[in-house]
Amino acid sequence: MRSHWGAKMGAAVLVLAMIGTACGSDDNDKEKSTNTTAGSSTASTGQAASSEKQGDVIPAKGAGQYGVDSSNPKLYTGAGDFKLDTSKCPADWNSTQGITDKEIKLFTSLPLSGPFAGFGLLGDGMNSYFKYVNENGGISGRSIIDDFKDDTYKPDQTKTNVDEAIGSKKYAALNLTLGTPNNLAVWDTTNKECMPQLLNGTGAAQWGDVEGHPWTTGMQLDYFTEAKLWASWLKDKFPNGAKVAAITFNSDFGNSYLKGFKNAIKGSNLTLAGNFPHDPTAPNIDNQYTSAAATNADVLLLQTSGVYCTQGMAAVEKGSWHPTVVMSGTCGSKQQFFKPLIDQGLTGKDTYIIQTFKDVEDPALANEPIVKTYNEQLTKQGLDPKKTTYFTGWIFAWFMTEILKEAESYKGGLNRGNIMVAARSIQQTNPTIIQGLTTKVTGLKDAYLTEGGQMVQYKVTDPKQYGAFTPVGKLLNLEGQLGTYATVKAAEG
Repeated sequence: MRSHWGAKMGAAVLVLAMIGTACGSDDNDKEKSTNTTAGSSTASTGQAASSEKQGDVIPAKGAGQYGVDSSNPKLYTGAGDFKLDTSKCPADWNSTQGITDKEIKLFTSLPLSGPFAGFGLLGDGMNSYFKYVNENGGISGRSIIDDFKDDTYKPDQTKTNVDEAIGSKKYAALNLTLGTPNNLAVWDTTNKECMPQLLNGTGAAQWGDVEGHPWTTGMQLDYFTEAKLWASWLKDKFPNGAKVAAITFNSDFGNSYLKGFKNAIKGSNLTLAGNFPHDPTAPNIDNQYTSAAATNADVLLLQTSGVYCTQGMAAVEKGSWHPTVVMSGTCGSKQQFFKPLIDQGLTGKDTYIIQTFKDVEDPALANEPIVKTYNEQLTKQGLDPKKTTYFTGWIFAWFMTEILKEAESYKGGLNRGNIMVAARSIQQTNPTIIQGLTTKVTGLKDAYLTEGGQMVQYKVTDPKQYGAFTPVGKLLNLEGQLGTYATVKAAEG
């Protein structure tokens, strides 16, 4: 395994976003895989998903109900009126490609080198979880194998990687392709080729386009909704109104935040005093920060990620302008984004972010089953559990494992069509999510797996040590309200 700095994706990110910096890698350009073998098991659930290990697990909702249509083997049906017609797939499309009696092969494209290499740890985190699953029986004795390849966060390279993966005819599905522009570069191809493109490592609202791109799904809180949660919280914090300035990553990623925030503040006493975009390859955001500070706004939105979050926090702490800083949840890793501040004699204190998933470093959560299992397994595998990108990888891998188990229970058994249907029919709540939130999708009715979060404030006691994220305000939950991408587009106007 490689050694990188970590990054916790809140909603991701989780999103996770999906975008960070890290130390180098000794193996960045090579494909990596779990290379583990399954233990013996006759149960499709396996020990790895038992309630003793991961919290409550709901039995497969669509067992014997969803899957291959009894009168049409090319038609698959799922929750929320979701239908998948594979007669429209290429003539050589194989429903069991990448699936044997011994293994299930997945493919992931993500940055292992370059300025966003820190997110390479996501792959290692997923493979850590898959190793744990495989050692406890896998999917009815099948090992989950996830190969991943470097794209340096360049969409053209992502497309090359994905085209090669599809052309190899070795993989059942794509898992956690990282980055909004990267996924947009390939989603037309994956849908034309009927390649499941699952759990995208980005919160772009497009992944809810069930009608236009049925073979593509997301995982984390989408950026449009995250920005709406920011606005909801800011309205409570500033009941008399506030001026807001934004520094925005100039891509679909950053602009999703911008659109969501603009939509959410319509008719309110929050005003956007200025938006200052930066190029995705810019060395710094110095000019954007200077322009934002000139507005003397009450709030600064860091609608960006990677090193730019650290730069933004540092500039505020060193300067004379001290707005309330609200930052993308993709920048929630203490080691990735706050450790460089400590090295500069800074702290990043009082920055606010939305958290959707649990903070694995929170001492209050140390005895929760999923946290205990994570710490035990990472230590056993020789990985540092404090690099919390590994935990984010576990979140993605948990969902993938549940999708595979669910698909196996459908009519027709484990095949690529059922994997896609299962990804559109998730009704289980991930044990890593903040209490009070749920993770579920329902076909054409609810396309977004995560739709809520908790605003937290980064508080520091000892400036030489990491601080802690402290909840502020109420839990913000929009479960089931977003619908599909069509709903989002209508809201954008």
